[in-house]
Amino acid sequence: MSDDPTLADWEALASKDLKGRSPHDLTRTRPEGIEVKPLYTAADVEGLEADTLPGFAPFTRGVRATMYANRPWTIRQYAGFPTAEESNAVYPKALEAGGQGVSVAFDVATHRG
Repeated sequence: MSDDPTLADWEALASKDLKGRSPHDLTRTRPEGIEVKPLYTAADVEGLEADTLPGFAPFTRGVRATMYANRPWTIRQYAGFPTAEESNAVYPKALEAGGQGVSVAFDVATHRG
């Protein structure tokens, strides 16, 4: 391998990690129909207006000037149990363990289908 690895070098290394499968098998299509590739390079942004600032149109860097730098993502615990008593016992423990919020499944039977 050269000092400057190439895309082909990455594909070979990734294929080895994947035990012979193609790294292109890792491409996923989101529900919106957007394909998310396993690797993005400078070639993927060629021709895009990348010299923009967050908070200003065309909003390619986000709709807020500080985005999550000012308000980090929360670490949430998702839980729900058959009874309110069981659920209520879990939430304080999740917060005491460092969780910053809870997402509650009020009716697990319905939620699970």
